[in-house]
Amino acid sequence: MAAITEQFGSGGANLAPGGAAGSPDLATALRDVADDLAALKPSAVATADAGATYGANEQALINELKAKVDALAAVVLKTTSA
Repeated sequence: MAAITEQFGSGGANLAPGGAAGSPDLATALRDVADDLAALKPSAVATADAGATYGANEQALINELKAKVDALAAVVLKTTSA
């Protein structure tokens, strides 16, 4: 886990590879951010929408939450850690 302080990058600190100008270096911080984003991404909800078992308000809420989780799961993370 990279701790990014308010002074990160000031005066060129942390910008040189391999920690030559401070730790963490920029590459390490970016890899940690990519890992954190990947860990937050949920899986799609595999079950069907809520049915008549629930009242209309509960059905609407459950289906809305399912749709939002599915939308988050469909987002393509363009940055990955390698």
